[in-house]
Amino acid sequence: MPTQLYASPRPVGESPFTALLREPVLQAHRIQVPAKAVVYQPSDPARNLYFIHHGQVRTYQVAPTGSRRLVEILGANEWCGAAALARLEEYGEAAEAVVPTTLSIISTERLFSHLIHDSNMAIELIKQLATKLLAFREDASGLVFDDCNHRLIRTLVHLSESPAASPSGDGVVVHITHQQLAQKVGVARETISLALAQLRRRNLLRTGRNQLMFQPQALRESNGTKTEQVNS
Repeated sequence: MPTQLYASPRPVGESPFTALLREPVLQAHRIQVPAKAVVYQPSDPARNLYFIHHGQVRTYQVAPTGSRRLVEILGANEWCGAAALARLEEYGEAAEAVVPTTLSIISTERLFSHLIHDSNMAIELIKQLATKLLAFREDASGLVFDDCNHRLIRTLVHLSESPAASPSGDGVVVHITHQQLAQKVGVARETISLALAQLRRRNLLRTGRNQLMFQPQALRESNGTKTEQVNS
């Protein structure tokens, strides 16, 4: 279960939202959640925004059958719970901490009242949300215009810049399961396994237990060359 932490000042300049979180009128408070803990469920009332200080949160769409689709991998200085900004009744997605994670919780109603008087902070929040929207649109267009190989490579490059990645030698290690990767790309798990095998044969990628190791630049360059086709 989340445990309450005493608030403490953050170093100035770490994030444009640092000063915002210190505003007494917002009554923002920090919590620390352990690895694999649920931050919110799809049916929870969408009343708060969550700001990530440390750690990693992944959000999922959950089907009535219980199957899940990985939507976002979020890290430090990012927000989750955007459904609250839209004043939706429920979050409509699940959010879970992957590692021990520190979050600040802010009531959206208090936030709206404050941003009326803080246009600079409102602009910063809009910029981050607009960036997310563009990323979602790019993902959606890939489902229509790109084949499986190109979608996979583009997704891997994107993941190499996400909190799921860590440096390794002259490349990165991305911590993700084949099932989650298939959800991100929008194909069956078996299709992803075949496509990853093709990348391994071309020496563009190595795999481990829930790990993918590769050089992002090599994948970027390969996406401009002819590749084997995998039906999506």
